[in-house]
Amino acid sequence: MASNLLKLRKAAGYKNSNEFAVEYEIPTSTYARYESNPDKIPMDRAWQLADIFGTTIDVIVDREVPDPACMRGEVQLEYDGLTPEARQLADELREFVLMKDAKIRERRRREEERPYEALCYQYEQQMLSQMRDGAAFGELVAFDSAEAARAAFESFLREQAAKKRGKLSTKAQELIDNRTIEKIMAAYDRTHGEFELDGMHVLWGSVDHGVMVEYDSEASGRGGDAKA
Repeated sequence: MASNLLKLRKAAGYKNSNEFAVEYEIPTSTYARYESNPDKIPMDRAWQLADIFGTTIDVIVDREVPDPACMRGEVQLEYDGLTPEARQLADELREFVLMKDAKIRERRRREEERPYEALCYQYEQQMLSQMRDGAAFGELVAFDSAEAARAAFESFLREQAAKKRGKLSTKAQELIDNRTIEKIMAAYDRTHGEFELDGMHVLWGSVDHGVMVEYDSEASGRGGDAKA
């Protein structure tokens, strides 16, 4: 059965005992003996190994099972060996990378959402247009509640999807359509709920929501070239 010390060493990224022993200036044969007979490790060396792996002496000498959450990997061990000044730089770099990563993820999320918000707007306008065309003169087209409006829109989407699939519909295509409907409805919920603007919560609907257009430059804007 493998010793705790062997498990800790492998979890730290050291594939063999020689590599670890050389890194921490321990005679290779001595360290190999520690892994084979952890109960024979001297107290001072046990303390050293416990500090290296961020654990207790009892774990080093196999009296306790190591906590997987506390087993330090190679990167953590390298970080632990840095000077305080270098650690501060590493922490600042980590915060910067995490901030950039969050912005990249947010941008990608918005890029994925925009087409479905455009589809939501397009289909809702189509539904409302059909309702207005079918209404009698002087009849107001409205819903009793926001929930009723949402249910009507989802029903409209399902009707449109079924109509496009036709009689030769396949189960696979139906699953794809259902997934598309889920994404459009998620866009509907985003654009018909509250959003924060300058610290205030504003309620809006996709009736007021079109496709945002950005011009590459002021000149191209005057020329009419745009991108969604």
